[in-house]
Amino acid sequence: MITTELFNVLLLVAAALIFARVLGYLFYKLKQPAVIGEIIAGILLGGLALFFFSGQQLVIFNYVISLPTFDFKSAGYVLLAELGILFLLFISGLETSLSKLKKTERASSFVAIGGVLVPLILGFTACVFLDLTIQESIVVGLILTATSVGVTVRVLMDLHALNTDAGSTILGGAVIDDVIGIILLAFVLGVEKSLFDVAWVGIKIVIFFLIFLLLGLKLIDKILDLGEKIHMPKAFLSISLAILLIYSFFADRAGISGIIGAFIAGLLIGQNMRSSKIMDDVKALGYGFFIPIFFVGVGASLWVETSMDLSSYATIAIFAVVIIIVSIIGKIAGCGIGAKLAGMSNRESLQVGVGMIPRMELALIIAAAAISRGLLTGDAAHQILITTILLTIVTTLLAPVLIKATFKNNE
Repeated sequence: MITTELFNVLLLVAAALIFARVLGYLFYKLKQPAVIGEIIAGILLGGLALFFFSGQQLVIFNYVISLPTFDFKSAGYVLLAELGILFLLFISGLETSLSKLKKTERASSFVAIGGVLVPLILGFTACVFLDLTIQESIVVGLILTATSVGVTVRVLMDLHALNTDAGSTILGGAVIDDVIGIILLAFVLGVEKSLFDVAWVGIKIVIFFLIFLLLGLKLIDKILDLGEKIHMPKAFLSISLAILLIYSFFADRAGISGIIGAFIAGLLIGQNMRSSKIMDDVKALGYGFFIPIFFVGVGASLWVETSMDLSSYATIAIFAVVIIIVSIIGKIAGCGIGAKLAGMSNRESLQVGVGMIPRMELALIIAAAAISRGLLTGDAAHQILITTILLTIVTTLLAPVLIKATFKNNE
């Protein structure tokens, strides 16, 4: 039996899809990435949900009408949104040439290293000058190393630039960047633990890549053959989606973000000659349903977080502005220098640096984890958390505009 709570989620999803399409189309007509419209749709819908749809009741002609409870943090909506980002990275993997990725392997490594070291050093130095403690400065520097590639991937897909040298370098660099960030987080949070606990995180990551990437290259075709032998409608699609979910699960269990597992699954399946058979179906599911739900959820979460304590922003304005500027410069400079050292042109280096700007889930996870472990306390914890939220908002909305500008001649 379908419960009232589920109907509320279904109504919220319907509203999210309508808002996403309308705002996305508006920004498309303005020659801006549609993803900005989808995120703003979430901000608007989040505001409506907060102020007008909170389970209240209306009385019209003596009839009592209960308004739906719109909760973007409900388990049902969160599940669909998480599937959205998995589909996005899965599609990017399907569309990514493995040979192109191997070609930019050196550049990706340089970009990832530069994209971690430069923001970490700049963030740490800025915080020391702003009178934060060494421990607090390290945490902020670590927050600035995070990269959220979801927004970048979506824009690159819209611009048909995913398989350019810069696009492949951004993807490879983001994967390596994510792994380095997770290891650094494990080290910082594990300072009071044994070295074995810290090393175990790195071991699990290595095991995941050995099993699911290297062995996957040899076994994936045999597994996909099942889809051809099972004479059922869309059997090949079903097997492929199962691989997506399995890879995402084990990537998460290994301590890596599930989206890396989704990307690797798409990358491996994309090398199969028959992958073209499922591309249209996967894009229909992703772009038609799951992916807009994710980006609307992103916008709504930004609204919910920022509406919690607006009065606090004025007191930390200078700190927030400095950290946000440092975070943007750090990624552009660090990743750009890495790309340049790897032999890429000035324009490609700028494209890579801009593509690595967005921060989102990992930055918030690092801040929350540092607070829960007691590395950040008191006013400093409050200040850094709000700054991290503002950082995700600014970089999420700014990156698509900058990416489109730097890739303009590629269209």
